Amino acid sequence: MFDKVLTITVNPALDATLWLSALDFDEPVKATRETVCAGGKALNVARVLTSLGIPARLTGLAGQQNILSLEKLLLKDKVDFDLIPVRGAVRENLTLVLPDGRVLKVNRMGSPPERRALSELKSKIRTVLREHTGVLVVFAGSLPPSMTKEDYKEIIRYTQKLGAPVAVDTPFFTQEDYQQIKPFAIKPNLTELKTVLSRSLRGDASVEKAARELSKDVEHVLISLGCKGLVYANREKLVRFSVPQVEVKSTVGAGDTTLAAFLAQLSRKGDPVAAARYATAAGTASVTLDGTGVITRAMVEKILPKVLEQGNK
Repeated sequence: MFDKVLTITVNPALDATLWLSALDFDEPVKATRETVCAGGKALNVARVLTSLGIPARLTGLAGQQNILSLEKLLLKDKVDFDLIPVRGAVRENLTLVLPDGRVLKVNRMGSPPERRALSELKSKIRTVLREHTGVLVVFAGSLPPSMTKEDYKEIIRYTQKLGAPVAVDTPFFTQEDYQQIKPFAIKPNLTELKTVLSRSLRGDASVEKAARELSKDVEHVLISLGCKGLVYANREKLVRFSVPQVEVKSTVGAGDTTLAAFLAQLSRKGDPVAAARYATAAGTASVTLDGTGVITRAMVEKILPKVLEQGNK
């Protein structure tokens, strides 16, 4: 099906997570603990694929002012990368874990890329696809300032014209966009699904209906529902998976983990329903980690027997 995954980032991040012992709006609050990880959807997908033993490469744009800090973190996670320096800095996102367990996440906008950088990104994609056969390309994450949705779609179409299937995980595409792109896979969460459809959703039946709608134009549709599990759909079937109750430490990156695990297991086994079940277990394992920690295969295998199929329609 595919032997290698190329993930594309146009707005990477340094994700800092701070744990606070108090919340005080009058005096400075000291963090009791902190972590910094390479962040952004495409980076998280690459980190998880690498951890699961799937050949992956990350390419894309990164602000030159602190690109070395980002690369150092990617090296720590053993991610194969080839980034294009652009003006400005890699955005630094902040997650605050409050004393009562609530989480506040603030994402910065990032640096606007030069037009030449987008052309260079196409060149990087073309090179990988010429050097390797059986490559799936993942486009994931937010857009930096000045880059439009049409710019992004143009790069996706260019990649498809080169013969590569694409998986997409963005917060801004609509159903009309997916009808035009016809991607191999998408993985919206419930909030993103409402954006895709431009309508509210009420109850399980509405989510399943949405999954079926999207599967007309998308080969594999995964809708992550947090503690309520996951809905998977393709043109032939729809399956809902339930998940066990776990201690939730951070939901940041759980959706990216879900997509990465689906692709990893699909590349190994070729069974999409089994891959969706594996992805559900991986997403559940992810929320038990602090910050944007990376799951292991052992963690997924431990949870997998507790992921139950709730119906195959």
